[in-house]
Amino acid sequence: KWLVLLGLVALSECIVKIPLTKMKTMQEAIREKQLLEDFLDEQPHSLSQHSDPDKKFSSHQLKNFQNAVYFGTITIGTPPQEFQVNFDTGSSDLWVPSVDCQSPSCSKHKRFDPQKSTTFQPLNQKIELVYGSGSMKGVLGSDTIQIGNLVIVNQIFGLSQNQSSGV
Repeated sequence: KWLVLLGLVALSECIVKIPLTKMKTMQEAIREKQLLEDFLDEQPHSLSQHSDPDKKFSSHQLKNFQNAVYFGTITIGTPPQEFQVNFDTGSSDLWVPSVDCQSPSCSKHKRFDPQKSTTFQPLNQKIELVYGSGSMKGVLGSDTIQIGNLVIVNQIFGLSQNQSSGV
């Protein structure tokens, strides 16, 4: 019994815990500013409906209204630079705004400075990502990244140099 208990204790040390923070939805933010009714009046409500001939099924095209966006804290570099990132289950790409990004949307976020990290390595490769909500263009690099208690050395990630306001 003690051996099993010791084994379970050892396994529990392998668990990576990442605290998530629920951000306000767009709906909550504009409701607080008492702009929700105006916003809903201005937005088109074009839901397309497709039904099969026997009327057993119908599908509706829906748009995401940002009802649930979860952010977590990670660090990149040595010494660590802290970022709040979206743990997006629809994408496997990690990227953060770079100090070289001059897009208006970059100015709203903390930017990674490769010059301040002794472990950063440029990869001399460009990256471009397109999402339903916008896009980003930048370069790839590698550095030490910490997510919760998990430390990843030489992790490849993107440094945004240009991004649209929707990402």
